[in-house]
Amino acid sequence: MISFADWRHQNMIVEDQLLLWNQASLNIVDVRRIELPIGGQPHIFELVESTLLYTTQGRARLLLEGEERLLENGYVFHAGTGAVLTVTDITQTLSCYWVQYTAALPQPCSQDLLDLLERAKPFERQYGFVSNHAAPLSATLSRMELLKERPGALAKLQLKSLFYQFMCELMDQLQRRRLQQVSPDTVLHAAKYMDANYAAPITVDTLAALLECSSRTMQRMFKKRLGLGPMDYLLQVRMVKAKALLSRTNAGLKDIAEAVGYADSYYFSRLFKRCTGMSPSTYREWMRQSGEDESGATAVPAKKDLLNTALRRSLRTIIHLKGELPLTRLPGRIAVLDPQFTDHMLALGEQPAGSVTVSGDLNGFPEYLIGSLRGVQTLGTKNEPDLETLQALAPDLILCTEFQKNIYESLTQIAPTIMLKRNHDWKETLRIIGRIVGKEMEAEQILQRYKLKIGRVKSVLAAKLHGQSVTVIRPRDNDIRLHTSAHRTAAILYGDLGLRPPKQAVHRQCTSSMIPLEGLPELDADHYFVLTDSRFDSWSDEVQKTATWKSLRAVQQEHVYPAQTSMWIAYYGPLAMNRVVDQVAEVFLNAK
Repeated sequence: MISFADWRHQNMIVEDQLLLWNQASLNIVDVRRIELPIGGQPHIFELVESTLLYTTQGRARLLLEGEERLLENGYVFHAGTGAVLTVTDITQTLSCYWVQYTAALPQPCSQDLLDLLERAKPFERQYGFVSNHAAPLSATLSRMELLKERPGALAKLQLKSLFYQFMCELMDQLQRRRLQQVSPDTVLHAAKYMDANYAAPITVDTLAALLECSSRTMQRMFKKRLGLGPMDYLLQVRMVKAKALLSRTNAGLKDIAEAVGYADSYYFSRLFKRCTGMSPSTYREWMRQSGEDESGATAVPAKKDLLNTALRRSLRTIIHLKGELPLTRLPGRIAVLDPQFTDHMLALGEQPAGSVTVSGDLNGFPEYLIGSLRGVQTLGTKNEPDLETLQALAPDLILCTEFQKNIYESLTQIAPTIMLKRNHDWKETLRIIGRIVGKEMEAEQILQRYKLKIGRVKSVLAAKLHGQSVTVIRPRDNDIRLHTSAHRTAAILYGDLGLRPPKQAVHRQCTSSMIPLEGLPELDADHYFVLTDSRFDSWSDEVQKTATWKSLRAVQQEHVYPAQTSMWIAYYGPLAMNRVVDQVAEVFLNAK
């Protein structure tokens, strides 16, 4: 399934790509054929250039960021620099063409073209499909492979010409396939549209026009799938947004009403009271009183019970990656198949009935969680969940991520299953899980306390470090993984805490890159957080014994700080991230 935006504007996207390809400066880095044998270990490819993969024979699974694709004859796939492809489950010897290239707009160029490049991302966009006309694609790649071995400027020019010919055929097939690619879930796409555009003047008629169906059909489908109409759903989305604005800002009632789509603040107030059981001003005052003050005081239980009752009457349908799940009651036994959800639940005062663990944790769960866990059944690891134990657990609800996409149908046979995005901002995930367990208020309080902590620590660190660079690395697989500014945990250092990354760690999309040990001097950060776990302890020890490591300026100045991989990476929830912030603060505030 593709997104509503892709569904609605696929043709425009292809046209944008064609316009940019016409302007691009191109360099063909490599054209070769690769063969992967049946079975064996998964083959992992970290792309250092934009790459086209074309399968001529064989059958295997291709995994990318939790998404799974089937490689078979005639399958063409494109991905950008920094993507990590895993080819596994090879049931027939796989033969593929592998084309690597770099492309950029020549400078100077117009701002319109630069803006279009940012939107369309033709050299980075990930897409793949089975070609309906494989012969011209295969023939072009075969000629390109022969030309790549020939010397001289003419051969290079011919190679570029054939590559453009291949891209023209590819774009043409994409245009002709766009209707076949679409299988839109109208309700899901309408819900996502309202989630993103809740402040706009949306009506059933405008939704129906966008999704090319009748208003009556739109109403009927919403009632059937969610048990409520589209405007009722929009109301609930707007009320959730209004609660956040009331609790986290000092904006006036009129401004908040307009921000969530209501020009009349009096009408907005009536709707808010009808949905929550209290007026906007009462809600805001309760929020201020319910948060812990400097002395640790909390709100009176009676008010808390009143608000929780009101909140539990609100949004009860969870929109997730596989659709939506109406919750008729609060789930009592929740099984989680990603360890970050265990962190989220414990932060909200809830115990998962069962949880997977991280492969690198010898003791099962990390030390910071063990004291809080009571009677939690271990369900294997994130990579290999134990479905038999999960079924015996008989949960009311299963939480998973796209990492478990290949077993999703099996999970739904055990219990209702919600699939959340694995790398979603932990703050938004906390709000979703807060809704699932009926603790929206507790989630908001956790976020408020985190915001206050970040504000205090950020200002002190700025005065302490004076712009010195900080990086996060992880020795593994005989190389060094550098976590970039796009990585979800590293973003807390660089975004929330305002620390400065070294130049090599700045990236808007790729979350990490692999650098050889010899490349560390070029990184040349002022401070290093080094992530380790039991799987790569020996390699980490070897790295720190080398002359290259000992020559680093940060090592000589003792600006290297060990950190636990599971807490920093795997348990991406409020408890772990608060501890990461505490560790960073302790390191720098106690430094000489």
